[in-house]
Amino acid sequence: MEERDKIELRFWQSADLLNRIAGAADSFYELVQTWLEKVSGTVDAESAPIKLVELLGWERDIERFSGEDDTLFRKRVKYALVNARDAGSKAGFARIWERLGLGNLEQTERFDAENWDVIRLRIDEEVFGKYAWLLDTLVRMYGRTCRRYELESLATAQVGIRPFNFDLETECSLATLES
Repeated sequence: MEERDKIELRFWQSADLLNRIAGAADSFYELVQTWLEKVSGTVDAESAPIKLVELLGWERDIERFSGEDDTLFRKRVKYALVNARDAGSKAGFARIWERLGLGNLEQTERFDAENWDVIRLRIDEEVFGKYAWLLDTLVRMYGRTCRRYELESLATAQVGIRPFNFDLETECSLATLES
């Protein structure tokens, strides 16, 4: 608990009643500070009421976007500090993506000899469609500086091959005519 300065009255105000009021105010502020420290240390962003999560988000500099679902917002608030530490590296960006539960991510760097500063992100089609408005913000917040990003949608499809029998009989006849 951070020590705060006690209320000190000016010499002309230090009468008996005013000193007792200042002491009571000090005690009250210490009690409120203790409550707030207990609450901030025990709040779980995934299970707390959404209003409290919004306050935690404000404290951690996470802004809720219009249309953002509660689950993603709670994850962004919960992992805000860890994500800030991981920002700026390829492995860190992959960990951030995984923590937020955004599916598969493929990062390709320096695929073009001329435009070597472009990073290609291949993202699941479902995530791309659902969170297209959020992807630019995530790249801006957690991506690398001095890099350009190219986003691609990655669609996967299940293909089935049915086994079957294939028989082949061949007969070769050779006829020659001698003269």
